[in-house]
Amino acid sequence: MVLGYRRWIRENLLREEPGPILSESILQRIWFEQLVRDPLITLEGESIRLLHPGIWNHRPGPDFLQASFSSADGRVLTGDMELHRHSSDWGAHKHSSNPAYKNVLLHVFWQADPGLIGSFPAGIRQVALEQQLSAPLTELISLFHSSPAEVLSGEKPGQCHPALLALPPEKLKEILEEAGWHRLRQRRSLAQARVGSFGFEQAVWIALAEGLGFSENREPFSSLARAVPIRKVLQIPDPLERNAVLYGVAGLLSDPTHSRVSEYALPLLRELWARWWRVREEWAPYILPGSGWRLGATRPNNSPYRRLAALACLSYPFVWQSLMESVRRGDSACFLKMVGSVSDEFWDHHAGWDGRVLSSSSKLIGADRAMALLFQVVAPLADLTELELGRRMESWPAGGDAGLLRSASVRLLGVPFPPSDVRTHLAREGLLQIYKDFCRAKPCAQCSMPEFLKSR
Repeated sequence: MVLGYRRWIRENLLREEPGPILSESILQRIWFEQLVRDPLITLEGESIRLLHPGIWNHRPGPDFLQASFSSADGRVLTGDMELHRHSSDWGAHKHSSNPAYKNVLLHVFWQADPGLIGSFPAGIRQVALEQQLSAPLTELISLFHSSPAEVLSGEKPGQCHPALLALPPEKLKEILEEAGWHRLRQRRSLAQARVGSFGFEQAVWIALAEGLGFSENREPFSSLARAVPIRKVLQIPDPLERNAVLYGVAGLLSDPTHSRVSEYALPLLRELWARWWRVREEWAPYILPGSGWRLGATRPNNSPYRRLAALACLSYPFVWQSLMESVRRGDSACFLKMVGSVSDEFWDHHAGWDGRVLSSSSKLIGADRAMALLFQVVAPLADLTELELGRRMESWPAGGDAGLLRSASVRLLGVPFPPSDVRTHLAREGLLQIYKDFCRAKPCAQCSMPEFLKSR
């Protein structure tokens, strides 16, 4: 096939290359620090004002999530932002066909490629930064001042963090725990509705699956728990068949004859596939689409393959009955011991069927996730009055500072973790609730949290 001149020009377009110092990571840092002019001018000539750069996303997908800006007509828009060195990189990376980029409203780049300005999806504003920095590039690089915690969490301190930190510890704790109770009462209402509809065991099964799914895979895990209810799981006597059904219905069981499988995984996969093949027709109406899982957005230790192995281990009949009792009684010590001890000979060391070996043996449910499950499973479903539950929770561990909690703490308190004198399990959940209700709902400039603090 003859390569056309037009295509050759488009693919080999002469353009001024920025120096090697200007990598995408430098551009991301400039954006994160908001070291750009105000207002910014889009390629279409519209003036927009950046209100919040968004949450710096260090995982697959857009570079910044939930950035907010005001348009020329004064509307405040919130969506994702993707950043490149050149405008043509959007097409080169095939973002238009990737559903992870469907919420992108801003495409920001260093230079616009001549002749390619109109080749972007409608509704995405395009901004070239080359002439729109707040100071010369070399000066800006020397001004970077984000703390490691800010970069790691992807967040910047919000406008209310000085007021929150200025509160006496007992008042800050009171506000955080008040938000924590609000979060817990919502969960208890949902849990009781599920108990009424599905029964206690199935309500626990759904909550446990959702908790193991994390935010990335909460929905597919929830769908799996409904597609394969616990009463049916408990009726399967063979442990390998139970695993085969769960992985098969999840759409996470690879055909060993047509998939890339490691030599370590092959024996197990063959056994599971043989069992799945015998019962596959029975479960066919319930099989989930494999596309629903976010496999690349999770750390290897948190791979849905490993979390599903943990769920399968907890479904062993003798384990399940003990787990039910610990939830019903609100016995945190027993619950933590059970979920923290689940183990699988293969999945303790692997993250997928393709041979991804973990750097070291890792628990299927780590300590932080186990403590999070206390609030997601035990607290909503325990057969305890609110007063008794509150007393029990005073002794519950507060957990670590990973993931969303770190983002919430940096945004609201300006530090990577809550101060020790307000560090309770309920306060931790309250911090997450405030972050959801305020920080994730509106741009910082429009947030009503400062007014709420004044009223208190």
